[in-house]
Amino acid sequence: MRWLRLLLAAATPAVVFSAPLAASAADTCVSASSATFRHTFNGDSGKATVTAVRPLCAGQTQSFGLASYTEGSGGQFTYATDRATITSRARTVRLDVVVPPCRTQVTAITGTGLLDEVTSGGNPYGASTLGAPGNRSTGTPAHYRGGSTDCAPEPTVAFTSACDGSYRATLANAASANVSAAFLIGGRLTRLAPGRSTTVRGPRQGSLTIRVNTFTTYVGSWRPPTAGCTSVPAPAPATNPAPAPTQPSAVAAPPAPAPPSPAATATPATDNAPAMYYPAPTTAVPEVQAARPGMSPGSMFAVAFGLLLIGGGGYFLVRVIRSLRDPS
Repeated sequence: MRWLRLLLAAATPAVVFSAPLAASAADTCVSASSATFRHTFNGDSGKATVTAVRPLCAGQTQSFGLASYTEGSGGQFTYATDRATITSRARTVRLDVVVPPCRTQVTAITGTGLLDEVTSGGNPYGASTLGAPGNRSTGTPAHYRGGSTDCAPEPTVAFTSACDGSYRATLANAASANVSAAFLIGGRLTRLAPGRSTTVRGPRQGSLTIRVNTFTTYVGSWRPPTAGCTSVPAPAPATNPAPAPTQPSAVAAPPAPAPPSPAATATPATDNAPAMYYPAPTTAVPEVQAARPGMSPGSMFAVAFGLLLIGGGGYFLVRVIRSLRDPS
């Protein structure tokens, strides 16, 4: 009995410390490249759930994708997609897509490399599909194929140009279609139910490429409208606004006036004339031409006095000459 008690006492510490060690190993983070996962998949409803067995270390991520396809004579064409990413904080992700009401395929994959379309006879099921051989996620194979009626979308694309250089694409799905039409535009997916339509604006000076789920590609760009463009309407005449008040400006002091020229009269300055004022040109006139004809009374008196002096001087000069000739 004593030996039995000693054996039990020695074994007890091992049992006590083994549980924390096992829990610590289960919670150790891992890199995305070495991580493993568990998943659930329901292709009929288009749902999938993925959980990391061990948490990812900080900065590590792993993405997953889910896609549903319409199936027809040309192959499978993408109908709906969903993507999600597991991180160090988000250990579980849920994926959900719309499943078309006709022959379809639904697939969940590791990564985001979902195929837009698969040619006839092909299959999106591959090594990256969850649950497939070689995949790091355990669970049922995440691939579903169902539906009993051929998918018959009836998409149409019509381009319309405007005179201003813009153009639009009108997307529509005929009311007689049995499934929504899918339009791929620059990697973005648009679905239209039967009888619905929408418009998409095209890039200026560029083309617009649209791929539809009848495996047809439409490429459009701006074209001159067939009816021709009317001339640009003339802008409405603007009313003449009241003239704004003139702000006073600093004017340099005028220089001292120069002495007037005897041959010309001064011309009035017009540099500071008011707006819309045009003074008549001034012509220089010689002073001689500017004098009025005739003589003033003062001038006539001066001329008469001069003549009197001349006559008187002549009389006295004659008397002097005679007195010199006749000494007696």
